[in-house]
Amino acid sequence: MNVKSVLIIGGGTGGHISPGISLYSEFRDRGINTLFLTGKRDARFSSLSEINGGDLHYYNPPSMTKNPFKLPLFSVKFLSAVMRTKKLIKKNSVSAVIGMGGYASAPALMAARLAGVPLFLCEQNTVPGRVTRLFEKTARKIYSTFAESVDYLKFPEKIFHAGNPIRKGIVTAMTKDEAKKMFHLTQSKKVIFAIGGSQGATRINELIFGLKQKYSDDLKNIGIIWSTGGLTYDAYKEKLQEMKDQGSVYLSPFISNVGAAYKACDLAISRSGAGVMMELAAMGIPSILIPYPFAAMNHQEKNAEVFANSGASVMVSDSDAVPEKIAPIIFDLLGNSRVLASMSEKSRTISRPDAAVVIADDIMREIGGQGIV
Repeated sequence: MNVKSVLIIGGGTGGHISPGISLYSEFRDRGINTLFLTGKRDARFSSLSEINGGDLHYYNPPSMTKNPFKLPLFSVKFLSAVMRTKKLIKKNSVSAVIGMGGYASAPALMAARLAGVPLFLCEQNTVPGRVTRLFEKTARKIYSTFAESVDYLKFPEKIFHAGNPIRKGIVTAMTKDEAKKMFHLTQSKKVIFAIGGSQGATRINELIFGLKQKYSDDLKNIGIIWSTGGLTYDAYKEKLQEMKDQGSVYLSPFISNVGAAYKACDLAISRSGAGVMMELAAMGIPSILIPYPFAAMNHQEKNAEVFANSGASVMVSDSDAVPEKIAPIIFDLLGNSRVLASMSEKSRTISRPDAAVVIADDIMREIGGQGIV
């Protein structure tokens, strides 16, 4: 089969978009015409700038609703998004559609089914999302990040445990000293990377600021790379400036060179979205994971349990993520190089840094294209 083009669709959160961009790059590097489709509301994600020219397409998928009064409008918008995608598939002779998850992918996956185009799913979380469960029967393959996902799906024979594609540049060759220099933390004996995600995380921001307020002396030799998210950056910048002893903090709404931040840090504090977790694993970063308590089907807690049970992470509930309870954990970990080394090793055993290559190879074989190139 002559593979003319591939369509990747995902949106709603950075956790669905980032691995899609990684796959996009992999297919493009193979000389395959690759398109990326996402919702108009997802244009806010800066990572989409990695997609060049006319290969990035937007449509207007409706948000899922159970409100019976909103169903007529939902149906109209959903059908419109399906038809928009069918035209895109036909115009570009698409040979495969790859869904990365999120409600934004549902109309495009329906269009692929109606057009008779092979459909593939990438599931980031331990507990598969609604879209994966809705289309698992139709999908040719489901590429899971966690092996545990097989327990939640009706067609386990379709699951291929491939890992979650990670962004290019995550695995960097720079030294730790070079990375610390980028964040002006060369004098810090240890470095913490507080990851707020693409939109920031209120609980993590409150936690880090609380730690700086209550444990400034203990943190004197510990640098912090703090990604606040865009909405609260100015507020925390002002709060830090008002402190008598700011300590060593690199504050930013988001970290553009996240690979360098991983390289510079000794410990990460993060929510437990699959995307960031697999990046941490690829870099062998010990972590404190604080699952978002309102994640669909509690998938963040299930994700974190996998890392915690393996010894790669310490899981702390959202309600316990306060300075008084987190500080002892941080200082115990940073003060025990043997434990950190063990966590780093366990973290790497979970990682699958070649996930994009593995998935692209398998899809090409499935649709009759070439394998490894």
